[in-house]
Amino acid sequence: MSYFKSLLVCAGVVLFILVFEVTSVDIDSTADKDFPKTWIAKLFYETLVDFNGPRDVGSTVCRRQMQMYARHLENDSLWAVQMSDSWSRYPNGILVGTTHHMGVYDECVNVHRPVQGKYCIPSVKLGSSNGVDFTVGKPDQLQSIDHAWREILGFVDHDKQLRRNIVKFGICIPDSCTADDLQVTLQKEFDKHFLPHQVKAEVQVESILCSTDKDKYPYDTGYYLTSSIVGFIFLVCCLSTAYHLIKICGNNGKNSEMPELFGSFSLIRNYKDLMKYNKNNELNIFNGLKVFTMILVLFCHKFLYVVINPIKDSIYLEKLYEDGSDFLLTAMNLIDPFFYIAGYLMYVMLIPQFNKPGTSWYQILMVIAYKYLRVLPSYVVMMLMTAFVIPHLGDGPFWASKIWAEADKCKNYWWANVLAVSNYIPVENQCLISGWYVSCLLQFLVIGTTVVYVKVKHRKIGIYLIVALFIASLAISFVSTYFNQAYGMVRITYSFLENPSSSPEFSHYYRPFYHRGTPFYAGLLAGVVVEELKKRKIKFSMPVVYAGTLVVSTVCIWVQLYGSVFYETYRPYNALENSLYAVFSHCTWAVILFWITVCHFTSGYGPIEKLLNNRLTVPLGRLSYTVYLVNIIVMIMIESKQRNPVTPSSYMLIDGWIVGSFRTYFLGTLLYLIIDAPFGLLIKQLLFGKARGHDDRVCTTTTPNEMNANNTETEQKNTSNL
Repeated sequence: MSYFKSLLVCAGVVLFILVFEVTSVDIDSTADKDFPKTWIAKLFYETLVDFNGPRDVGSTVCRRQMQMYARHLENDSLWAVQMSDSWSRYPNGILVGTTHHMGVYDECVNVHRPVQGKYCIPSVKLGSSNGVDFTVGKPDQLQSIDHAWREILGFVDHDKQLRRNIVKFGICIPDSCTADDLQVTLQKEFDKHFLPHQVKAEVQVESILCSTDKDKYPYDTGYYLTSSIVGFIFLVCCLSTAYHLIKICGNNGKNSEMPELFGSFSLIRNYKDLMKYNKNNELNIFNGLKVFTMILVLFCHKFLYVVINPIKDSIYLEKLYEDGSDFLLTAMNLIDPFFYIAGYLMYVMLIPQFNKPGTSWYQILMVIAYKYLRVLPSYVVMMLMTAFVIPHLGDGPFWASKIWAEADKCKNYWWANVLAVSNYIPVENQCLISGWYVSCLLQFLVIGTTVVYVKVKHRKIGIYLIVALFIASLAISFVSTYFNQAYGMVRITYSFLENPSSSPEFSHYYRPFYHRGTPFYAGLLAGVVVEELKKRKIKFSMPVVYAGTLVVSTVCIWVQLYGSVFYETYRPYNALENSLYAVFSHCTWAVILFWITVCHFTSGYGPIEKLLNNRLTVPLGRLSYTVYLVNIIVMIMIESKQRNPVTPSSYMLIDGWIVGSFRTYFLGTLLYLIIDAPFGLLIKQLLFGKARGHDDRVCTTTTPNEMNANNTETEQKNTSNL
């Protein structure tokens, strides 16, 4: 009996295994039947192998040139073969995130006769045409035995991965044919070859992504006017410098007096002012802090602009969200140190000025007017150059789509920058990406100058007002994040990188001054605290200074890096967690710098101070404003000239960052010597009479450059007239 029971059990097990395997095979085979039997690259090849360009569409000239192109291609004419040879019909690397299949841009556009070659970048979005949802049951990470088409048709956009279902490729056509002509013809070809395989291919060709080697940006009145103005200023600088050199040579190498107006443009004079260094100036430390902050800002900007350009094998970048540097993912508050420094230096510079006998509310207006005018020259020149000149300084398949767009913004919305309200217009309309920062600083200028004046005239009321503003800035960040169900930070996702306006956090919380006030008010508060500690002659021991700095920095950095958890795909949204992080993330840099400020001005850091106060960091710190103005456009120009996809790596990123930083500081130095320094002297002369030259005193802050750590009595005399 037991024998039969054992036999029945074995038979049942065997039957279950057979049924399970058959079912599995059925399921797998059913799933396999839904996928195309031909791989995507082969479908592309079959679609494009005999495709040369628009056919039977467009203007008469386009059709005629396409017919001529086809005939010459059959006869292997050099120009026709060059056009055909310049782009690839067989895409590869799609599964590892190669975003663009570029071909050879210059081979296409260098064809000038008998037709002009035009290079276009169509975009093809792939999906299922039979209604099957391949995302159902698809794991985040496919196994090696899974069907390869699932990665394409079942792509799930978690915003942390380059899209596998969108293929972009270069193609060369005659210049007389338009982007619409190409799109219509390509759509017919893709429908013909993809639809039989139940794959829907949506073709899009943007006219801005079609270009030749001809400079088609208009040479309008603005171009000639801007070129004339900048050229004239440069000529005056050269003449002033030559005259200054003659005066020096005529006095046996000794400096001699020059006409104040004309001498303001001397490169020799402005260079000497830039390089001045007073090692005993305790405010020099802020120049060092600005330099290190600016270096990190340049690195982050380089990373952001590398990501949105053509990428080959994007796995490296995608791993960043899982096991990469959390600093890059949480560094969108890296501008906060500049706001903090602005607040502190505004306090320490205005207190002695407002304490002068006979000061009144009129001095507030004079300070604001001076600082506003001081910001404008370099700012306006950068807007003019971006709008009218820079579009003519390069080319490439992406040049028009990136640079022309920036130029149009400055042509249409320059007024928002001049009125210091660019942080309130839509992101997509903002002229100069750095414009929001300058607007914030000018808005803080009005608030800070008023608050400091109140503090001078009514000490307790002024202190209570500073504390109230600080608390209000924290409350605004918490309340707005909580009730709007927003994230506590700007997440650097692919959709944000491609289109910053797609991020509500960037549009509504990143740019307005009332969301960025925490570090600025912390700087004002630090001024009050340091002032009181000095009065009471309170000092810390070196162990307390060093240990405190280590502990404060460690805790704040941990809080900063905590924001990386908001990139986890399936992490439930927690409004309280995000709201608290929105508050603390604006305090991380402020708390670190607050502690450093208190320690430095009461006790000192000993030999370590040399890292921030030396002959290199002080001049570089003076360049921070002009460097910040030019850095974005320099990065965009470098990346917009890209011809081919790049394989991202840490070495590539670091090399590009180093090269970009040198170019940025070089152009920032030119802007400082030719525009910022000369016009700064002229504005000072206009408002206060004879300009006594640059010196070693920190000007009352509104911009990084205006926070130059220069400490002599001359500047005090100049600003005391406020």
